[in-house]
Amino acid sequence: MRPQPYPTISSQPATTSQPATTSQPGTSPPPPALHLLHGIWVASCPSCGFQLATARSQQRCERRGARRVCPVCHQDGV
Repeated sequence: MRPQPYPTISSQPATTSQPATTSQPGTSPPPPALHLLHGIWVASCPSCGFQLATARSQQRCERRGARRVCPVCHQDGV
């Protein structure tokens, strides 16, 4: 039994470099995750955990976090 040769780059199937989007077009992205840390509310990206906004009240933190797009994972497909 002969060993199989290693596959070369040219024999690999071509892959597309399109960004993966977690939401379908026309739907809103998931709301930011909210955490209360030492009396300060923190809104973070639900996928990667990047901190989007901070505020002293939960409602203000929700509003601020909803307006920001995550610069790390671009959940909106932007």
